[in-house]
Amino acid sequence: MEMNMKRLAVAVALAVAAGAANATPVYHPPGPNLTYGDVSNGQTIMSDITNPAAGAAALKRNGNQYRFGVLSSIGVGAEFGEVDDLYNNIEAQADAFDVSGVNINDPTQIAASINDQVGTINEILADVEDRGYAKAFVSAHLPIMPLVVAHKAFGGSIVLDINGSVTSKVYGLHDSIDVDANDLQTQILGSGATGAYTNQDVTINYDSANPANTTLVIDNDSSVVAKAAYTAEVALGYSRPLMNTDTGTFYAGLRGRYYQVGLTRKAIRLSNLQDVEQELENISDEDLATSTAIGVDAGVLWVEEHYRLGATLTNINEPSFEYPSFDVTPFNNPTTGVAAAIAADDTYTMESQLKLEAALYSANQNWVLSAAMDANPVMDPMGDEYQWATASAAYATDSWLIPGLRLGYRKNLAGSELSYATAGLTLFKVLNLDVAYGLESVTIDGETVPRSLMANLGLEVTF
Repeated sequence: MEMNMKRLAVAVALAVAAGAANATPVYHPPGPNLTYGDVSNGQTIMSDITNPAAGAAALKRNGNQYRFGVLSSIGVGAEFGEVDDLYNNIEAQADAFDVSGVNINDPTQIAASINDQVGTINEILADVEDRGYAKAFVSAHLPIMPLVVAHKAFGGSIVLDINGSVTSKVYGLHDSIDVDANDLQTQILGSGATGAYTNQDVTINYDSANPANTTLVIDNDSSVVAKAAYTAEVALGYSRPLMNTDTGTFYAGLRGRYYQVGLTRKAIRLSNLQDVEQELENISDEDLATSTAIGVDAGVLWVEEHYRLGATLTNINEPSFEYPSFDVTPFNNPTTGVAAAIAADDTYTMESQLKLEAALYSANQNWVLSAAMDANPVMDPMGDEYQWATASAAYATDSWLIPGLRLGYRKNLAGSELSYATAGLTLFKVLNLDVAYGLESVTIDGETVPRSLMANLGLEVTF
């Protein structure tokens, strides 16, 4: 049994390749929103696709306005569990299986020693399920998208966006190894002879002449699972002012989203891990279930000269998408345990989420402090929960020569609970580069790296 994190990384990359790149995904905010958060601050075109009410706010400050993304956001990211060489530990523990330190004439002692070592492997397998995963994702917007037209003739603003994302994940599911001490003694230990103990989970080859040569081969339903999903989205929204006062304006907006989602999944039992790369390379269109649905968002925004407050409710109708059917026949226990858990996870639902936002501006509107928080967690296509909380400070330049700068912090309040330091730079008023650097680390193949990293690059134009 051979499985290391290099192979796991290859598996992630292959799972990505199984999808078709091309949603503002919950796991990867687009463009400068990676630093700003989901805040309608008006300093980037990407803020107009957060809250459906945001587009019309341009009328208050600038009158008629046209904004579009030359290539507004291309983003990549990766995330690891607290793997810390977990897969290598399984292999090392199995290779180190040894009963030479006990009385070979005492079957009870030998059985107890074997049970203890099997128990250690079970603990490692459970750790793999709890912490052992790798995830990768990419996202992109179609050239010239989003397109924002704020015009008095419309009484508000129309926002069109076409974008997409691909995400993939490789993770472990464990099935405890069961060794019956009585059967163990009866089959190979009672006579002290060399022999083999075998059940559906494990084979133990016992050598009485040299107990250090005793070996263990795992053949239970513990598995590495690979999932991949692509989401293509066409979104069209309209917003307008509903109330004007001497101090501020109240805006509201609606947005419809047309989704096309493709989902696939593959499971490789531990005994077949040497074939993981080949198994994932064999993923084809036949393994991909593609379906479409409509989502509806609504938002409100209060805008005064020096601050904004807003709320957005996404995917109010909670559209759902189906994974392809899962073949359970290769498993020892096709109706229970690991196989049943994978087969039961057959639906991805875009759950409704409430997003809250606030922004505070300087007198010239160039400096802004922003904060946003998701009021509830939602699942992504991989089954991971996300509930972002963000804070940022930024300077939006009016100069072609002086760059715009932004710094921030974001944390997932659910799921992985990972946190990030974020930073962004705007050059020549059009080129945006934003990075989110994970503050937690992990050891992979002896090297310490951040558990997560995201980066976005984009061009946008306003006139």
